Amino acid sequence: MCIRDSLYTPQKVCLTEVMKRSEAARYARWSAAAAVLLALATIAVYLQHGFLARLQRKGAPPAAPQNVERQSAGLAFSKMEGDRKVFTVEASKSTEFRNQDGNLLEEVKITIFGKHSERNDTIRTHSCKYTKANGTIFCSGTVQIDLQTAAEAELAKKRTGTGAAAPVSHVETRSVSFEQATGTAHTDQPVTFAFPAGTGQATGVEYNSEAGTMKLLRDVNMKLIQSGGPKSKGADKVLIHGASLDFNRDTRILHLIGPAHAESSAAKLDAGEITLNLDEDYRAEKLLATAGAQGSKPRVVSSAATAPMKLTANNLTASFDAAGWLKKLDAAGSVNGSRHTANEDDDFASDNASVDLWPEFDEPKQINLNGSVVVKTKAKNGESRLLETSKLRMEFTAPTESDAARPKRAETLAAGTVQWIDAAGSGGTSAGPGSRTKLQAEKFVVGFVAGTAKQLAATGSVQAQREIPGNEAQIATASRGLAQLIPAGGWSQLELQDHVKLKQGDRSGQADRAVAVRAAQTMTLMGQAVVRDAATETHAANIIFMQATGDIRAEGGVRSTASPSKGAAPQFAAVPANITAEKMQANAKTGRALYSGHARLWQGESVLESDSIELLQKEKQLNAAGNVRAVFPQAVNRDPGILPASNKTAKRAALWHLAAETLTYQELENRAHLERNVVVQSDAERMRSAILDIYFTRTGQPGTPGKPSNGPAGAQQISRAVGTGGVVVQEQNRKATAERAEFTAADGKFVMSGGNPTLFDGVQGTTTGRQLTFFLADDTIIVDSENGSRTLTKHRVEK
Repeated sequence: MCIRDSLYTPQKVCLTEVMKRSEAARYARWSAAAAVLLALATIAVYLQHGFLARLQRKGAPPAAPQNVERQSAGLAFSKMEGDRKVFTVEASKSTEFRNQDGNLLEEVKITIFGKHSERNDTIRTHSCKYTKANGTIFCSGTVQIDLQTAAEAELAKKRTGTGAAAPVSHVETRSVSFEQATGTAHTDQPVTFAFPAGTGQATGVEYNSEAGTMKLLRDVNMKLIQSGGPKSKGADKVLIHGASLDFNRDTRILHLIGPAHAESSAAKLDAGEITLNLDEDYRAEKLLATAGAQGSKPRVVSSAATAPMKLTANNLTASFDAAGWLKKLDAAGSVNGSRHTANEDDDFASDNASVDLWPEFDEPKQINLNGSVVVKTKAKNGESRLLETSKLRMEFTAPTESDAARPKRAETLAAGTVQWIDAAGSGGTSAGPGSRTKLQAEKFVVGFVAGTAKQLAATGSVQAQREIPGNEAQIATASRGLAQLIPAGGWSQLELQDHVKLKQGDRSGQADRAVAVRAAQTMTLMGQAVVRDAATETHAANIIFMQATGDIRAEGGVRSTASPSKGAAPQFAAVPANITAEKMQANAKTGRALYSGHARLWQGESVLESDSIELLQKEKQLNAAGNVRAVFPQAVNRDPGILPASNKTAKRAALWHLAAETLTYQELENRAHLERNVVVQSDAERMRSAILDIYFTRTGQPGTPGKPSNGPAGAQQISRAVGTGGVVVQEQNRKATAERAEFTAADGKFVMSGGNPTLFDGVQGTTTGRQLTFFLADDTIIVDSENGSRTLTKHRVEK
C-alpha cells in the first residue's frame, strides 16, 4: 500500500517503505545509547583501576632504606637433631641489613619441641634481632613464654571450642635473649608469670629449652591458689617469697632458693629452701622445706588463735590431696615444737614427726612422734609434766563447723616415762615445790573427755616413783596402773594393780592393789598387804604409807613379826616377837609403832595384851595402855647351893600373869613398870598393888657358869618385882599386906615393908612387924621388929 508522502510532494509513498525507515531510526538510537553506555563503562573501569592503584601506592611500605640489603616475608627455620626438630623460629617478615651481621624479625614465634619431641613451648614477641654469627635472637620488647608439654598441646587442640583450657604456664618479660646453640633464653628484666596453681613476679628469668626448665633469678614472689582451705573460708591463698626459683615444667617441680617464706591463712613457713611438687593439673601436691645452703632450718608457725603452734626440723614435708586440702605434715630430723593454750604451754622434741589432718578443716587428725620423744608441759599454775618415749601417737575427734578437733586418745607405742613436777600454791593437791611423781611403763594410753585428759592407763612393768624434798623416795611397781588426771595437768589419784611392790627407804611392801592419793600424799596397799623393814614384817588388809610424815598405817587384821637380832623392841626372848591388832601406826623416822584395838604381843613365853601397844625402837621401850594383860616367865635358880636347905630340887620357871591399866617396858633397864590396879598372879601366889616394877634377867647360854640357865638362851625372865601402894600378897591361905613388897626370884622370897606389914595365916594367925620376909619355897617367915629379928614359923608348904 502506497500513500502520498506530503501534500506538497506529489510523489506517492508506499506504507512498506515508511515502516522500514522507522525501524532503522529506532535501531540507530539504540546503537547510540549502547555506545554511550560502553564508553561510560570503559571510563569507570579506568577510573577504578586508577583509584585502586592509588590506594595500593598509598598502602605500600616505604621504600627500603639504603642500608637494607633484602626484605622477605614468611621466614621460618628449625634446628634439627637427626629427624627430630628441637625448635622452630617463625617470623612474618625478615629484614637483612647491609654490612651488619643480623636480621630484624617481626611477629616472631619460637616453638620449642625438645630433644625428644616431648615439649611444645612457645616464645612470642613483636620483633627480634637475629645474629647470624652465633645464632642469637634478642627480643627487646615484651616477650611472652608459654610452657606446655606435647601432650598438653595436643589436648588443647582437642579442647578447642569446648571452653575447657589445657594447663599452660605463662611468663611475660622484656629484653629476652635466645641462644640457638644452647636453646636457652634469658633476661634480667622484671618478670610476671602465671601457671594453673597461681601467679607471681620476679626479676630475671633463664629458660632452658632442652631441659624444659625455667629459673627465676631474683626476688621471687608467688601466690598459690589452693582450692582447699579452711572449710568456712573456701579457697586459700599461699604467699611465697624467695631469692630465686627453679621450675621444671616436665616434672612440675618448683624449687625455691631461700631464705624462703610461705604464708597462708593458717600458718607461716620459713626455710632455707622450699620445693613444691605439682600434680598433672598443676595443683600443689607436696611441699618440702629444708635448710639448704642457707643453713636455715625450716620453721612453721600456725596462726590459730586458740592454740598457736611452732615447729622446727631439718626437713618439713606437707602433702596435699587432689582438692588442695593439706592432708599430712611430716617433720624429719631434730624436730622441736611448742604449743600454747589458755591453760598450759607445751614443748616437744623428737627425731621425726608426722601430722595427719582432717580434710576441709586443716585440723589435726593424728599426730605421730618417733625417736627420742620428749614432751614438756607447763601449766599456768606452775606445775609441769614431762613425757619421754621413743614413739607417741595422738588421735583427735572429727571437727565440725562449730567445734575444732579435740584430742580423744594418746598412746605410746614403746616404753615411756611420765613425770609430774609440783609447784607451790596448787590448791592443796601438792606436797610443795619440787615434789615429783615419775611413772614408767611399757605402754601409756591417755583418755580424753571433751578434749581434756581424764585418765592415764599404764601397762607392762609399771613403776611409780614419788619424791618429796626432805623425804625418802617412794617407789612402787606393778603390772598395771591407772592415773586420774585433773584439768590443771596434774594427777589426783594413781591406782596400781597386780603384783604390787613398794619401797620407801629401808621399808618395802607388797599387795594385790595400791592406791596413791596426791592431795593426802598417801599410798595404800590393799589385798594381802605386807610391809617389811630391817626388823619387822607386817600383814594387814590395808597398809597406808604417808610419805610426807613417814607414817605407816595398817588396818584390818594387823599382824607384825619383829626380829630380835635387828634391834626391834621389845626383846623378851631370842625369838621373833609377834604382834596383832586391829590397827597399827608407825613412823619410819622416829621408829615408833602404835598397835591399837585388841593388841597382843607374844615372844617366847612372854605374852602381852592391851587396848594399845606402843613400840619405841630408838628408845628400846614398850608402852601398853588399857586393860593390860601380860604373862612373863619367872627366873628359877638351878644352883642347889643357893636354894634353901629344905628345897634342894630344881624347879622349872613359873609363869607370872599380870594385869594393869598401863605397862611400860624399858629394854635398857630390863624393867617393866605397871600402874593402876596392878594384879600379879603365878601358880600359887597373887599380888595386888597400885604400882609394880618388874626387873628381868636375860638368860645366858645353857651351862654357862654362874648364870641362870633355865629357859631359852637370851630370854627375859622375872628376877625381881617391887610393888608399892597398898600391896597385898596372897599364897594359898596366907595373905600379907604392906605399902611396899619386893619379890626376889633367886631365893623365892617376899619382903613386905612400909606402913604396917601384916601377915594373915589361917593356921598361925596374924603376924606384924616393921618388915616381914617369907619364902615361897617353904613356910619360913622372918619378922623384923623393934625387938630384933626372929623366925616365926618353919614348915613345908605343900604345893
